[in-house]
Amino acid sequence: MRKIRKLCHLSIKYKTWHDAIEAAQGPHPKYNSSKNEFYWDVVMNLLHCQGGLCAYTEMLLCSDEMFNQGKWSDGCYAINPEFKPQTKGQLEHFDRTLKDKKAWLWNNLFMVDTDINTKVKGTHSVDPILKPDADDYDEFQKLDYDFAEHIFIANVHLPEDIRARVTTMIITLGINFGPVKAARRRCLERIVKLIEFGIESWSTISVDEFPTACEMLRRRLNNSITP
Repeated sequence: MRKIRKLCHLSIKYKTWHDAIEAAQGPHPKYNSSKNEFYWDVVMNLLHCQGGLCAYTEMLLCSDEMFNQGKWSDGCYAINPEFKPQTKGQLEHFDRTLKDKKAWLWNNLFMVDTDINTKVKGTHSVDPILKPDADDYDEFQKLDYDFAEHIFIANVHLPEDIRARVTTMIITLGINFGPVKAARRRCLERIVKLIEFGIESWSTISVDEFPTACEMLRRRLNNSITP
C-alpha cells in the first residue's frame, strides 16, 4: 500500500464548498452517495491521486483515460449524462465514525475496491498508523513483503507494539485478502519471468497494479536474492 499524495487540485468547486463547511465548523450534508452534486468530482479526483488504483490493495479500479486532467472543466469533472465514468470500487470513509457528521471530508475519503470495502473493512475501527495519505506514512518503513507467502507483513525492524498495530491494520484494510493475494502473486511471478528471460527490464516494464510489492521485488532482485 503506497503513500498517496492526496491533493484536491482539480475539483475546485467541491473543494470550495468543502472548505466553507469546514470553516463554519458545521456538519456536512448527509452522505447520499452519487446523489450528491459533487460525488463524481470527489471520486475522480481521488482516482487521479491514486493513479486509478484501490487505495489499500492497489488493484486497478479505473484506466487513466477516465481521470486525466482534460476531463475537468471550470473546476468540475465533466460528466456526460449518457456515459458515466467507467470505474470499479466505492467511495470509502477511512474512519467510519466521521461519516455521520463529516460525510464529505476530503481527508477521510478514498476510492477502494468494493469487496474490500463491504466484505473486509466494513465498520471495523481503524488505526491511522496505516492511513496511506498520512504525513508520516512510509510504506517501506511500515511494511515488508513475504515473497514465500506473497503477503505483506509489518516491518520486522519496528518495535513490537508498532508491529502489532500495523498487522491489525493490514488485516482490516484487506491488503492480504485471498483474491488480492492471488492476483498480486500472479503479477509478481509474471514480472520475475519477464526479467529473468531478458524480455523486459525494470526500465521498460509496465507496472499497472501492485506497485508497492513490485518495488519491493525490484529491490530484492537488485540485491541478487531470488524471491
